[in-house]
Amino acid sequence: MSAASRLWHRAPIWRAMLYCIPLFTALTLLYPPAYLTRIAALRPVFDRINHTLGRTPPPPAQAAAPDAPPDAPPPAPPAEGAPDNGQQTAGGPQLAAPPITSDLGGAIPFAGRILPLPAGTWHPVLTTQSGPHGELLSNVLVRAEGGVVTGVIIARASTQSLPTSTVDAMNNGCHDDRNYLSKIVPSDAKVMECWFTSHVQIEGQPLSDSVDIQTAFNRLHVLGFPIPYVMLVATWNYAEAAADRGANIENVTILLSPARKGTMTLPAPPEQWLKQELPQHPGAEHFVNAANNWMEGWTTMLRRGFHGDLTNGSPDLVRASRDPASVLPGE
Repeated sequence: MSAASRLWHRAPIWRAMLYCIPLFTALTLLYPPAYLTRIAALRPVFDRINHTLGRTPPPPAQAAAPDAPPDAPPPAPPAEGAPDNGQQTAGGPQLAAPPITSDLGGAIPFAGRILPLPAGTWHPVLTTQSGPHGELLSNVLVRAEGGVVTGVIIARASTQSLPTSTVDAMNNGCHDDRNYLSKIVPSDAKVMECWFTSHVQIEGQPLSDSVDIQTAFNRLHVLGFPIPYVMLVATWNYAEAAADRGANIENVTILLSPARKGTMTLPAPPEQWLKQELPQHPGAEHFVNAANNWMEGWTTMLRRGFHGDLTNGSPDLVRASRDPASVLPGE
């Protein structure tokens, strides 16, 4: 087996993050960071996209200091207790690190809609706003019980319509046979909805090349939040046609801990979480099946939140919110 093949089989985190590459590539072409617009060979591509979308091309970039090396760490968020002013990374999204001591639960406003939260108390880690008009928002939240992270939410949504090519990129992740489960939700021609479950390995590997995810997980590390070495990933994608022939989108990725409550102990070794390996580890298989069953109902809450049809504290929301990694008071 070649070195590349061994790396592919030993690093499921990279396979999981490959699902998101088409979406991030499409967004990068639509909203290129400043350092890309300084590359002469790429300028005709961006000019053509701007012309197609009817946007005014940005002015020529002024001379600037050399770009940071590719392996440079992302900009650090404000220190804990510092003013919560957003900061603009060079050519990137505006980042803000709210006080992580804030407690959230039930359902919260998000991008003009409602984002339902799984059971328990969640804390804001990072918020971002990107795009020429700030039309793409993201929110990262964390939940911890017994001093160990039990869940992370990465939510992204548009506040203005995006090109329909973005929808195609979102849909790709739901068609990978390495997922534990993939579901395409039947709907009319104006709606695309799908969800899937998979897993990621956390320890020793970058979770993503996306600056908001990198910065959020760096902040969790600095603040001393231990994260289990394997997290189950449940991703929900939703897009609805807009009047201007674009699409309004929302993407919610939920990372759930399969570790024993209050510990980092996993029901299967990190390298044994591939779909074909699960039958050899009943504890891991049980957790995956429980997550799949939970997502069947939770996607209804996500869909209702997209349309603003949720009431915080309603019995149906409370019942549906109990994910397999949650710990209720007294447990």
